[in-house]
Amino acid sequence: MRLFEFDPSQSLNMKIVATTDQLKTDLDSGEVTPDMTLDQLIKYYQKYGIHLSPDNLYSMIKQDPLKNVIKNIQGNKVVFKGLEPEGSQAPDENQKTVQQMAQKALKTK
Repeated sequence: MRLFEFDPSQSLNMKIVATTDQLKTDLDSGEVTPDMTLDQLIKYYQKYGIHLSPDNLYSMIKQDPLKNVIKNIQGNKVVFKGLEPEGSQAPDENQKTVQQMAQKALKTK
């Protein structure tokens, strides 16, 4: 028996941390696709014995360990950190990037 098994509240916390770490590993290895829906994420956690509601997830993504993996939940779409879809930058950011690239190109000539 492990020490965390004596305290049931700690057991759930440990499961969430371990499952979130597994989720990150699965994303990095390509076993899980980054275009996951909210329902798919809930089922992923259920597979590991963690039953969460959408409201639980909305509040959990603002705290460790989920805030390190999930950037946002937009409607039914989960947006993972570092795996944002292309074109997700705001137009202002795109314009700044183009200006910076142009300035660097001018300096190198």
